[in-house]
Amino acid sequence: MKNRLIQLIGIVLLSVSAFGGDDTLYTLIELKKSQEILINDIKSKNLLEKQSKVDEEKAQLKEDIKTLNKQLDNLQVKFEKIATGIDTSTIQINPIQENSDLMDDLQLLIKPLIYGAKEATVGMRKKAQLQEEANYYKMMLPKAVSAYENIKKVSENGKDSVIQKDIEELKNHWKQQVLLFSSHLNASLYQLDTLEKSDLSFGESLKQSSKTFFRERGRYLLEGLIAFLVVIAILEFIYLLFIKLFPSTVQSNRNFYIRFGGLLYKIIMSLFAIMAPMGVFYYEEDWVLFSIGLLLIFGIAWTFRHLMPKFWQQTRLLLNIGSVRENERIYYLDLPWRVQNINIFTILDNPDSGVKLRLPIEDLVGLTSRPSSKYEPWFPCRINDWVILSNEYYGKVVGVSLEFIELVDIGGGHRTFLISDFLSLSPLNLSTDFRIVNTIGISYRHQKESTNVILQTLEKFILEKIEEENYTKGFKSLVVQFKEAGDSSLNIAIIGSFSGEMAPLYFRLKRAINRWCVDACTQNNWEIPFPQLTIHQAIE
Repeated sequence: MKNRLIQLIGIVLLSVSAFGGDDTLYTLIELKKSQEILINDIKSKNLLEKQSKVDEEKAQLKEDIKTLNKQLDNLQVKFEKIATGIDTSTIQINPIQENSDLMDDLQLLIKPLIYGAKEATVGMRKKAQLQEEANYYKMMLPKAVSAYENIKKVSENGKDSVIQKDIEELKNHWKQQVLLFSSHLNASLYQLDTLEKSDLSFGESLKQSSKTFFRERGRYLLEGLIAFLVVIAILEFIYLLFIKLFPSTVQSNRNFYIRFGGLLYKIIMSLFAIMAPMGVFYYEEDWVLFSIGLLLIFGIAWTFRHLMPKFWQQTRLLLNIGSVRENERIYYLDLPWRVQNINIFTILDNPDSGVKLRLPIEDLVGLTSRPSSKYEPWFPCRINDWVILSNEYYGKVVGVSLEFIELVDIGGGHRTFLISDFLSLSPLNLSTDFRIVNTIGISYRHQKESTNVILQTLEKFILEKIEEENYTKGFKSLVVQFKEAGDSSLNIAIIGSFSGEMAPLYFRLKRAINRWCVDACTQNNWEIPFPQLTIHQAIE
């Protein structure tokens, strides 16, 4: 410390041999000398104030006395700190206030937390304050020394001058200032060195703080956590037992009062769970943890204040009186859904596709459901249904999800479509019964029989073939009718209806009907014409 002080001052004008050690006794003696200097200055200022008759001068002297008294108090505090080794300013009588307002009560609640935070950072804050003071006196002391040197030179050169008395007073003043700055700097450096020696490393400090925390409050925290879990477990057990005894209380068609009772029970359970650890902290009289709990509760309440409109909408949904209601139809993600159950996580399902969706209740806010009739479709197909698309792709549905649908054709090839692409191809579901419509044309030379005999003969022939080739199981009906008189043929429509179980044979049946029509024409010598182009020559 001596070397640092000598390098800073640069020149020792006073008897600075006292700066040679870190001795506590000498530091106290030096502070005492500084106090005596300030006391003498205060006395002299007081005397001048009494003798002065100018108001402005009196005001200035009062301000100077006030500043000197502050410096004297500061020196006294440092003197006591160094002499006792503790911060005596914290040891004081704090009388209990009988009357207090709401703000005082709030401050009283959070005071233990503030006190704990101040205690945790007292070393760091004290070190920063002492470092700041030392830096200030390091900056001021050389200036004071320079001023003393300059005034000393002026005093030596003007011993016989009329201003000699004023110069001597000014020299004594700056001599005192040098001594004061030196005392302050020495005291600050001494306290800083003492604090640094007593400081622990970060690891050791963290370890010690952790031990102190768990030794003092770890048990209370554990008790609070156990109380929280016990309350949750007991109330949840009561809830489950009630559900077991009265299962109708969780059915989707439960009325408003049952829903309201369930919601109220959840709110009470949450309040009891929060109050349990707070009660433990209050019983154990750990006001720091109690204050932290209160701040957390106030913070959560303040945050929820802005979310109340949204929570109100969600509460209405939970009570089944909102814009979305159970067992109604809702359109979401380009698909119709049935609202199966409204809860914290709502279950939506599509009855035909078998797809289910778990949706957070906040995502239902802003949506609207409506009652659904039995005639409204949910999805064009189900698993294992056979469908034919507008692009002529034909396959069996083997997988349906919210994103994709997978089909497999007769040959075993799999094809996957996005749900939106699949629906845009207007799938025809063959598994719900289907019909095949074919047209065959015969020559105009059979015009006489085309609307009666040929129709009956062709129908009888096809029915015999259906029975012969064992297609009767899924066969429903056959209609053979005259369709139209075409440009080069008389067209006959053959309409065969089959049940959904014949869907895998759709194209086979279509080809078979075409084949049977040709066989009937061959067997009965009906001519099948081909399109002809007739050229008419104009007569001149």
